[in-house]
Amino acid sequence: MQILGLLATILGVVALVELLLYVILYHTWPGKRWIGQWRLPVMMLAPAILAISVLIIYPFLFEMRLAFANLNMYTINDWLEGGELGWAGFRHFIAVFTTSPLQTISFWGLLGRTVIWTVVNLIAHVGFGLTLALLLNKLAKGRGLYRTLLIVPWAMPQVVAVLAWRGEFHPQFGFVNVLLQTFGMPTINWWSDPIPVFVSCCLVNIWLGIPFMMIVFLGGLQSIPRSYYEAASIDGASRWVQFKQITLPLLRPVVVPSVTLGTIWTFNNINVIYLMTGQNGGNEYADILVSAWYKSAFNYYRYSFSAAFAVVIFMILLGVTWPG
Repeated sequence: MQILGLLATILGVVALVELLLYVILYHTWPGKRWIGQWRLPVMMLAPAILAISVLIIYPFLFEMRLAFANLNMYTINDWLEGGELGWAGFRHFIAVFTTSPLQTISFWGLLGRTVIWTVVNLIAHVGFGLTLALLLNKLAKGRGLYRTLLIVPWAMPQVVAVLAWRGEFHPQFGFVNVLLQTFGMPTINWWSDPIPVFVSCCLVNIWLGIPFMMIVFLGGLQSIPRSYYEAASIDGASRWVQFKQITLPLLRPVVVPSVTLGTIWTFNNINVIYLMTGQNGGNEYADILVSAWYKSAFNYYRYSFSAAFAVVIFMILLGVTWPG
C-alpha cells in the first residue's frame, strides 16, 4: 500500500506540473512567438526532467552534502529526530585514501583489485564475445537456435545464475571440485582461499557477460556488406587482412559504446561479488571498490565516510569513461 501511495503521489505531482505548464505557456504569454515554439517540447520534457531531478539530481546533491557531514551509527538517531548533519570538511575524503574501508585491505589495494577485475573481465567478454559472433555470422543454418542458447546466461536473472554457480564451487559437493577429483587433481577451497575466491568470481562474471558482447558484435557484423569481403577476396586479401582492414574498422562504432558500457557495468558489479562471498563469512578476498563501499555503509554504518567513498568512486569511473 505504501508503494501504491508513493506512485500515486508521483503521478499526481507530474500531472500538477503539466497543468501548471499548460496554464503558464498557453495562457500567460499567448502573444510571445518564442513561447509558442517551445510550448510542446517543454511540456513533453517536463515529466522526464522532474523524474531526473527527484531520482538522480537530488540524491547526488544530498550525497555530496553527506560526504562533508559527520553521520554514522552513533549520530544518525539525532539527525532523524531533527538534529543537524554537522560539518566535517574533507576529513572523510582524506580517510578514504589513508584508512581501510574494511578491516584488512586498503583503498589502494581495492583499487588495484578493481582494475584487475575490470580488465580481466572486459578482455574475456570482448574476446570470447567477438569469437562467438564471428562463428555465428558464418553459420548458414541454425544461427537463431545457437544465438538463443548462447544468450541464456545474460537473459537469466543474475541472482539465480550466480547462486547456481556458487553451489557449483562448493568446496565439498560442488561440481568443479568433483570434476577436479575425477581427473586426479587436488580440490580447491573456493570459498576461503584468497586467490580461488577472486578467480571464481571472475569466472562467473565472464560467463554472465559474454552473451551481451556476442549479440552486439553479431549485429555489427551482419550490418557489414558482403561485397566488401568479395572485393577483398578478388584482390587476393587473406582472411586475416580482411578481418584487420574491413571487420575491425567497421565494427568500431559498435565496439566503442559496448566496451564503455562493459567497463561501467563491470566496475560497478557488486552482485557477483556479494552473492559469491557475502554469505560465506563475508571475507574480503574478492572485494572491489563498490562492494567495499556497500560494506562500509551497511555493515559498518559509516554513512558520511561511505558518501565520500562513493564520490571518489564516481570520480574515478568518470575519469576512466570520459570521452577522449
